[in-house]
Amino acid sequence: MLIRLLLSLTAALLLATGAAARPLVVILADPRGTVGPDVLTPYAILADSGAVEVKVVSPTTAPVRLTPGKAWAAPQMTFAQLAQTRPQGPDVVIVPALSVENDPARSAWLQAQLRGGARIMSICNGAKVLAAAGLLEGRQATIHWFSQDRMKKRYPQVEWRRDRRWVTDGPITTTAGISAAEPAALHLLGELAGHEVMLATARRLDLAPPDQHHRGEDFRLTLKGMATVVMNRIAFWRHEDVAVPLSDGMNELAFGDALDGWSRTYRSTAWAVGAPSVTTRRGLVIYRNRALPAHFDRRVALPEQEIAETAFRQIGAAYGDATGRFVALQFEHPYGAVPVG
Repeated sequence: MLIRLLLSLTAALLLATGAAARPLVVILADPRGTVGPDVLTPYAILADSGAVEVKVVSPTTAPVRLTPGKAWAAPQMTFAQLAQTRPQGPDVVIVPALSVENDPARSAWLQAQLRGGARIMSICNGAKVLAAAGLLEGRQATIHWFSQDRMKKRYPQVEWRRDRRWVTDGPITTTAGISAAEPAALHLLGELAGHEVMLATARRLDLAPPDQHHRGEDFRLTLKGMATVVMNRIAFWRHEDVAVPLSDGMNELAFGDALDGWSRTYRSTAWAVGAPSVTTRRGLVIYRNRALPAHFDRRVALPEQEIAETAFRQIGAAYGDATGRFVALQFEHPYGAVPVG
């Protein structure tokens, strides 16, 4: 009897220790604007694993605008709450693309996290936030293809690479465009929780195992791409409002890609519609805009498989293949690649 009791206590202690020992990853958000998939993709992947604790953190409790669509997310923790509950700081800080790239207070916070031993990972143009904070000096890094040339001129002390979907230099990881969040988050999960956990999570989410290789030269603005933008933008009378449904338990990956993708067509704006707020499959609270258009031109169905490709195909069916592929190009996804030669 005593032996059974001791074994039970030991097992309970081990379980409690294991839970407490889960790595903490925080995803930085800014109420002034945070690119939706840059938050929702790593959040969904890491939270789905069950092996990592992941929280969306913000300076305040104010709802975070998920750009470029019309939706909002509730932060799960403020900087002050994080410091109180986790004095030693998080294990990893993920930095999405933010509307305000250079914020001295935020830069100081990121510098403090790095000094405290946290790893820092940017998604897409989140690398601009890291560069503004002085975290990329003397390092190798990558960023969204459209920002490469400008960042080379502005930050010549950084070795900007186009041949990797993500680049790690010391405690800093940077990724290429929006779609690189998937493989980079899976790779991070493998480092934090092990290869088998990463593979199991990828299978559940219908994602390919992470591959770092990338042909950056295949992502560029062509005359055809510019013509697509011009034709879609000047035809203002054809502009559409697109409804992206909110529902409790919805898949963050599908919602993020739809909200973002339909807002990058230069022909439509995507709005979250439904209940004033819902809780996603992995516990994030999403709000719709308080004021909605009186009429929606179309409603998007959220898929569970081939999520990004389905979004691009849906857009192509609505506005033509050139627009679907141009949206994919903005995601820096292979569906939108423009091969050289």
